[in-house]
Order: sequence, then structure tokens, then C-alpha cells
Amino acid sequence: MNLLRSLIRGRRRAVRPGGERLPDATYVELVQSLFGYTAPAMIMTLCFAGTGAFLMTRIDDPLLLLFYGLGLIASAIRLFALFGLRRRAMVPGLGVHVASAIERGFGLAYIGFAVAFGAFAARAYAIATPDLHIPLVALVYGYGAGVAATVALRLWISVTAILIAIVPMILTAMLMPDGAHWGAALLTALFLAGGVMSMVQRYHETAAQISMRRLMETLARQDDLTGLPNRLVLRERFEQLIARADESELIAVHCLDINQLEPVNEMYGHMAGDALLKAIAQRLRRVVRGDNLVIHLNGDDFVVIQPGMADAAEAQGLAHQIVATLDKSYAVAGEDIIITANIGYAIDLQQGADLERLLLSAERALKSSKRGATGVSAYDGTRWGGAAGENG
Repeated sequence: MNLLRSLIRGRRRAVRPGGERLPDATYVELVQSLFGYTAPAMIMTLCFAGTGAFLMTRIDDPLLLLFYGLGLIASAIRLFALFGLRRRAMVPGLGVHVASAIERGFGLAYIGFAVAFGAFAARAYAIATPDLHIPLVALVYGYGAGVAATVALRLWISVTAILIAIVPMILTAMLMPDGAHWGAALLTALFLAGGVMSMVQRYHETAAQISMRRLMETLARQDDLTGLPNRLVLRERFEQLIARADESELIAVHCLDINQLEPVNEMYGHMAGDALLKAIAQRLRRVVRGDNLVIHLNGDDFVVIQPGMADAAEAQGLAHQIVATLDKSYAVAGEDIIITANIGYAIDLQQGADLERLLLSAERALKSSKRGATGVSAYDGTRWGGAAGENG
């Protein structure tokens, strides 16, 4: 439970454009939902253009013509934003800052059309004959349904747009003397209020579901004791690395083994042993940076992936740096506990490297390192012509 709370706290970031606080992954997924469906925006553009053209043939009003022209321009801008930003928005691994910029661009275009549409609908309702109210009201209700279906998960866009687009027509109807117009205004206002409440509820439920799903995915890929990635992440990350490597890059797999863990458990208890493993994980995080990845397999076994090397000496340097960092005292259970670490590592060409073979080679080198004075041993991959069992 403590891990769950810390994960939730650790994944929260600054306030988003909509004013709410969300975990990064949840926020990005909600922004991407804006681009899930493109057909409703295209249909709305066609319906607005067609209905507006029909009304313009029946009504001679310069102001309405102006609003109609602005609506067409705003609708084109909205489609440009939708299709222009969609490719960037749907990129895997989309960052929070990029997602925020994309959302703002999309939202401004969307609300811009709502302004022009609201002015057009209000003006048309005020001057049109009752028979022309039928296609106009149908267009307004269709717009509201489209907003609820496509952008409801970003409330600052959906609620703002739907209010700007529909409230002007409601106010216009309320100012007209006929009771039928008042009734239409009241019904539209009630449907609008219900739609807004439905969008708010849907947003909160969906955001909570996404956050929980993302959290469970994180927990499934994270060791619950040390907080380090687990074996599942090791394979996923390794496959990603070898897929994007060039022909000259090398990759190293380091297998670490911690000595003296069992005596600590026996002398001070398993809580002390767990505290020691957490402290080891913290030190590994400090020394293993950049694209390097540290994994806790189980017990006192750790794996470090070191990609993108230009020379095998980089692997040897990191291995000795890790040993020097870990071979120091730890304040655990009120005692200064000193441990030692052994590392065996294997190197191969990164492009097309095989994880299982590298792990097996690194484990063989690890056994050799326990017999060496430095605690470091290498097993160089056969594909690029190294030597096996060579102590560091």
C-alpha cells in the first residue's frame, strides 16, 4: 500500500491546461483521445456548410453572411489542426510538454469554431422564419452530440465549446415573445445541462480508469521492494534497444551478485536485509544513468543493460564503477554493514543481439569474477571476436 501511494504521488505533475492534476501517462492518453475520431469533425463541417448555404438562400442578411463566412474559415482551421496535429499526438512515448502544446493548439481551433458557430446560430434563429428553425436546431443539437462524442475527455475544450456554441441561441429564443420559443429555449437548456453533467461524469470515470490501469501496468513491471524495473521490462527494453541500433554500436549485459546478504538476514532479520537491498538499489540508480537500465531480478541478483557503446572499455569502466560504489558500508539496523559485489558482463554487437545468450555469458563471467581479485570479469560476445572469462 505504501508503494501504491508513493507511485501515485510520484506520478503527479503540474497543473494541465484544463486546470486539473493528473498523472503524466493519464494526461497524455486523454490528449490523444482528441484525435481518436476524425469523421465527426468532417461531418460537422459538411453539415454546417450545407445548412448554412441553405439558410443563406432563404435569408438576406449581411451579418449572418459574415458569421457564416467566419464559420467556414474556423471550421477549415479546426480540420487543419485535427489532421495536422494528429500524427504528432499519436506518436508512441509522447511527452507531457509536447502533449500540452498539441492540446492547446487543438483546443483554440476547436473553441474558435464554436464562437463563429454560436454567433451564426443565434443570428439565424433571431431572423429566420419558423420553418427554417427546424434545420438550424437540428444542426445545433448535432454539434452538441459531436462535442460529447469526441472531446468530452478534455473538459476545458468540450464544456467551453458547447456553451459558447449553444447558449447564444438559447438566450435569443428566450428574448422572443412566442411561448413556443421559450419552451424550445428551456428544453435546449435542460439538454445542455444534462450533456455537460454527463461529460463531466464521463471524464472523471475515464480518467480514474486510465490512471488505475496505468498504475497496474507500472506495478506489473516494477519490483515491489526496490522500486526498480523487473524482468518484464528487461526484455521489453532490450528489444527496443536492439531494434534501433546501428551496425557499430555495442551492448553490454552486467550480472551483479551481492555477497553477505544472507548473513545480514540471519543476524539482523529480513527487514534489515530488505533495507539493505533498497539502499543498494538507490546506489545503483545514482551510478547507472542515461540509457543504461538497472533491473532487480530477485533476491540479491541485479542486471544492468549498457547500450550504445563505442568501445568495450566502457563496459569495463562501468563495472568497476558499480563495484566501487557498492563496496562501501551501509547504515542498517543501527549497524555499519559492509558488503561486496561481484559483476560478470558480456558484450556483443547491439544490432540483433540475443538477450538470453548475453545473460548466460554474463552469468558465466560472474562465476569467474568471484574467483578474481577485482570482483569483475568479462565474457566478450563471439560475434565480434572477444575472449571469454577475462578478469577485469
